[in-house]
Amino acid sequence: MKKRVVVGLVSLLMVVILTGCSVFTQKPTEEDKPKFVNGKLTKEFHLKVVTPTDFNEIIIADQKGFFKEVGIIPEYTGTVRSGSLAQSVIKGDNHLFGSGHPSTIAAARKAGAKIKIVLHSMIDDPDPDKLHMTWFVKSGGAIQSPKDLVGKKIAMSGLGGCAEFLNGDFLSRNGISRDQVEIVVMPDLQQEQAIRQGLIDVAILHPPFNKIARNHSGLEVLTTSYQIGDAAGNGALSGLAVRAFSEDFIEQYPDVVKAYIVADLKAQKYINEHYDESLQVAADFLKMDVKDMAGNIYPNQKWLKDEDIDFWVKLGERNGFFAPGEVKASDLYTNALNPYYTGELKATD
Repeated sequence: MKKRVVVGLVSLLMVVILTGCSVFTQKPTEEDKPKFVNGKLTKEFHLKVVTPTDFNEIIIADQKGFFKEVGIIPEYTGTVRSGSLAQSVIKGDNHLFGSGHPSTIAAARKAGAKIKIVLHSMIDDPDPDKLHMTWFVKSGGAIQSPKDLVGKKIAMSGLGGCAEFLNGDFLSRNGISRDQVEIVVMPDLQQEQAIRQGLIDVAILHPPFNKIARNHSGLEVLTTSYQIGDAAGNGALSGLAVRAFSEDFIEQYPDVVKAYIVADLKAQKYINEHYDESLQVAADFLKMDVKDMAGNIYPNQKWLKDEDIDFWVKLGERNGFFAPGEVKASDLYTNALNPYYTGELKATD
């Protein structure tokens, strides 16, 4: 596992070096930059964002007008493989790192990518429709408890990410080592069919695929990300997603980052208070049937906390991704551009 992580980090580092670290080489003049005044930008800014493919607050910020309120125009750039998102942000193909967890940013920074978290996103929840991830097995099959996983094939969408972190913790807490199971990398989209055909024994599914699988018979839940996180000390943080920008973008467009934070937090609050409507809005945007749509909830807070990030750092240490003390939570994020944290805006606004 460590070898795969090292190879991935070296590959990312080479991309960073070959691209000259950033395409933000022609710095805009101060006159060209929008300013953050009274909670919004003085001129519109086109923010490059990966096209959403599942429920998140970015869709709501766009569709409910929260981006527009602050002067941000989202410019969707298409889909990007999760492992390539950090590269695209460093290159400037995308401005926003709008997917992933603190561990993702930690791995990217270890590889030399100067990316920093500026805001939290979703958290986990025990409600089956609001889970970060669900571990499915066949109903009435050979796997009835964690001890039955020895020698079995466990599918996950990628290595070095949230599924491997949480699955590793689940295995170790149940006395199973990584080499006692076979990990199969497979997109979430394909896992339900694969487990029904007997090609894999466990499917680890994100929304909306865990909701779709639950809508069909023949599968049952072995565990969930919330349960794994709860055993690790905080069930909600097992789903903690983050939003980040390159350090170059933060330096050149700090007021855009401020405006983004305001809009994103408004969208998070709206989802928590209008959950069913938000599901429908996202379903319409994604052209999905709302009965198959699973969503997320968000923390009732305005800025990042050290313990939020440290949960994922400790998860990485326990599973051999980071050496103890190698990654510091405080190095991964900043609240310096959060106008609620700095007092530029009142927390009640």
